[in-house]
Order: sequence, then C-alpha cells, then structure tokens
Amino acid sequence: MINTKRLNQELKNIPKDFIVLVETSAENVFETTMAVVKFLTQQNDYGIIVSANRPYVNLIANYQRNKIDTNKVYILDLISKNQNADEPAENVMFIKNASSLTDISLCINEHIKRLEGKKFVFIDSLTTMLIHNEPYVFARFMHSIFTRMRLNGIGGIMISMTDRGNREVRAEIAQLCDRVIKIE
Repeated sequence: MINTKRLNQELKNIPKDFIVLVETSAENVFETTMAVVKFLTQQNDYGIIVSANRPYVNLIANYQRNKIDTNKVYILDLISKNQNADEPAENVMFIKNASSLTDISLCINEHIKRLEGKKFVFIDSLTTMLIHNEPYVFARFMHSIFTRMRLNGIGGIMISMTDRGNREVRAEIAQLCDRVIKIE
C-alpha cells in the first residue's frame, strides 16, 4: 500500500508546468496511478491520459470507483483496438497499439491545442510502452512530447516501474523531467 498522503504532498509542491517521472514497484502501479490521476484531475481543468496498461472501459470503471471526474479526461487507449474492443465513446481515441508513436503524438498534439484551461498529460506506463518500441526511438518520441508540452506550458506525469526496462532510456527520460519521485 502506497503512502498517498506523501505522494500528494510531493505533487502539491511541484509547479503546474513541471514534467514528473513517478517510479514505483509493480505491486503499487495501480494504486499509484489512481492517486496520481485523482490529484491531476483535482488540480487541472482537463487532461490527456495515454493508457498502455488498461483498456478504456476498465479505466473508466476504476476512475469512477476512485471518485475521479471522468468528464475531465480524454483517453488515448492503446489496447482495445488491437483486441477489437474499441466501442466508440465521447472521451476516447483508440490507437492501434503502443508502437503507433506517430498516431499517439498527433493525437496528443491535437488535444493540447483544442482543450481550454489548465491541462495535463499523463502516461500510465513508460515501462509497457518500452516493451512495444525500440528504446532509442521511444526516447526520441518522449523528447518530442516533452518539448511540445513545455512549449504549451503543460505539465505531466509518467509512471514507470522501478528497475524495469532499459536503464539508458530510463536515464534519458529522467534527465528530461523536472523531477523524479520514487514511491514504494
């Protein structure tokens, strides 16, 4: 069980336009993700969620169980389309899979421009996305996303599992972030 109070305190002290990498154990990914999304939706008007771990239907059900305002999120579902489970909904875009980096980038860019108010970008699993992409291609993709976020004054949070995946890419992504928070 994570220390939600400590996580919220860490996040509360970060400027709204910062990009943060949150590292946690595999056992705590779900709980950490729910706490981070809840925090982000309470602090912002709208957000883009890139989901490489859970399909849209499951995410919405979990958000509702955790009292997260689902009207404040637009979800890029990287799972359902590949499984033929992409039922249309108002606040979701089904992307072919986690290796469709160009589609993901275009969709994030479109919604950054379109959404009004304070916005955020949340990526639920850098670890999962690294499984589906060449490490250095993925690092360049993340650099591009971070640059676009910074140019638009948008903050964001990415979740990564501690000690999983490519260490060099993790180091590259961490050095592009304004802060790294470890939650165990």
